[in-house]
Amino acid sequence: MAALGRQVLDWHRLIPLTWAWMARQTPHLGEQRRMTASLLRKLTTASNGGVTEELSCVRSNNYVQEPECRRNRVQCLLEKQRTPVEQGSLELERVISSLLDMGFSNAHINELLSIRPGASLQQLLDIISEFILLGLNPEPVYVVLKKSPQLLKLPIMQMRKRSSYLRKLGLGEGKLKRVLYCCPEIFTMRQQDINDTVRLLKEKCLFTVQQVTKILHSCPSVLREDLGQLEYKFQAYNKT
Repeated sequence: MAALGRQVLDWHRLIPLTWAWMARQTPHLGEQRRMTASLLRKLTTASNGGVTEELSCVRSNNYVQEPECRRNRVQCLLEKQRTPVEQGSLELERVISSLLDMGFSNAHINELLSIRPGASLQQLLDIISEFILLGLNPEPVYVVLKKSPQLLKLPIMQMRKRSSYLRKLGLGEGKLKRVLYCCPEIFTMRQQDINDTVRLLKEKCLFTVQQVTKILHSCPSVLREDLGQLEYKFQAYNKT
């Protein structure tokens, strides 16, 4: 019994100590709860506010950017519509400037631009440039193209090959003017037909290279002649 009494007394002494310890810890626990609650409120507020602010920002950006996007699309469409016209104007200006530099008058340029049968501006410029490189002046080029506008339809590579061939025949450097006046189709006729005429003059009529050049320059219509008739005429001429 004595031992039991001592345990009861010890228990009663521990009760005040326990309450005292709990009293000391309670403010800290309460403060921790308040801090935790406060922190949660801040996080919640910040989170909600951030989302709200972000959504507001997105809505604001969309509100600002949507008309801008529409304006950009309209501007792009307008630019696409204007581009061919502007490019055409720039190309026309460039071609006119080049023709003026070659020595063509404004009247000639207007005529040349009006007679081109479906040829592009670049095609027109390329063909005229080849004639100038062959030694022709602007006036005869204008006359020839006005008389035979179909020359403007020639592929530029064919034109250059024919120009090179005529130079080999000695018909460059000013001699081509008469040939073009009399026989503008020298640029459009088949290469084989020209070769056959030149071969006939050299091999059967026994003309030298210089004589063939002189014949083609002074009488380019021989290129249109039937080969049999042409051979007969020259043989008859040689017999006289």
